[in-house]
Amino acid sequence: MNATPKPRIALWFRYGPAEHTDLFPAIPAVIEQLAQHAEVHYYGFKSDRAVPDRIARNAVVHDLPFHINRGSEKDKLRKTLLWYLLIPCIGLRCRLNGTRAVFIDESLPLMPLLARVFFGRNVACAVADFFLSVYADRSWLIRRCAGWIQACDRFAWRRVACIFTRTKTAQRWLTEQGVPADRVHPVYDPCDFDIYHPADRAEARAQLELPADAVILVHHGILHPNKGNDRILRALAAERERFPKLIYLLIGDGPDMARLRALADELQLTDRVRFTGWLKTLPEVNHALNAGDIGLVMRVGQPTDDFHLTGALVHSMACGLPVLAARLAGIAEVVEEDKNGLLFDARDLADFPDQLERLYHDAALRQRLGNQALADAHTHFDIRRTTEEIVTPLLKLLEERPTSNAQR
Repeated sequence: MNATPKPRIALWFRYGPAEHTDLFPAIPAVIEQLAQHAEVHYYGFKSDRAVPDRIARNAVVHDLPFHINRGSEKDKLRKTLLWYLLIPCIGLRCRLNGTRAVFIDESLPLMPLLARVFFGRNVACAVADFFLSVYADRSWLIRRCAGWIQACDRFAWRRVACIFTRTKTAQRWLTEQGVPADRVHPVYDPCDFDIYHPADRAEARAQLELPADAVILVHHGILHPNKGNDRILRALAAERERFPKLIYLLIGDGPDMARLRALADELQLTDRVRFTGWLKTLPEVNHALNAGDIGLVMRVGQPTDDFHLTGALVHSMACGLPVLAARLAGIAEVVEEDKNGLLFDARDLADFPDQLERLYHDAALRQRLGNQALADAHTHFDIRRTTEEIVTPLLKLLEERPTSNAQR
């Protein structure tokens, strides 16, 4: 007697498996666990790196014939537009080959609607970053279309089978938008502690040619206006005499890099600000983070900034840094005042200098908060916990009937 074939589940992610693993390190374990119950198919662009072994062994990887350079904003935009054009074809292919469920682990605008139209109802998606809010100021076209796109997203969210958020705050907001509460699952970002962990501070500083006696405020990530690094630079310039040994270390690159460099020159902060540019590997990012004394977590305070955590938060805590973070609802789910970090008002930075001064002058406070941050990181961002919280709802989707009667 022939064994009953496993149901199919498809994962869609524009960057491809290697980059997906960098951004969400639980994904190989998620695929491995899903493969015990389902035939897993992965759709994404090619990578210039090998498919991680746990994904290659447990999924059929469908490489699309393009590659996204995440270090180039123009290339990301071009390839993302191409990704949108390909989604109808991918959705119809999944629909016709009997795929039972689709999981989209990113929150691009209109993506849930496209999946719902071209594949079917049995879609799981993430609602985390709100790109329209982040980039609206840079494009009149986005501003003109934002209201319509947001309405389409709300329509689709109410009709997909499952949504993963990165905070409980976002979960509550979605239920207020009419999404059934039992379909929304808050799951914190996981951290690969083999990559992000405490390391020798003196060695990291020497490699980056940073003064051994400096107090280093460090931030990392894509540099775009929503991160509010310009506000931090202005705040530091206004208080330069208050923090004579402070250096602001910015790890990463992005569309705001040129503007930030120019602003640092204008404010005469070139001796206080260091830009590493885009670091090629995650261990390099970890090494640079460990040069710091204080991990900065900053957003400008747009309403949607309350709905997610940031890589800067996760990785700073994993490196054992005390966190100086914007007081936003999602971040405040993890950062507790005077326990593992300090908080400041993201919108006007009125209390930022005073909170920074506490950490600047008190090495013992930095050590205490950093130790607790490291312990809390292992609690909140554990990959095994994240994997279970993702896999369990997805397995329930596999119990649904296929979206098409077409057979493989």
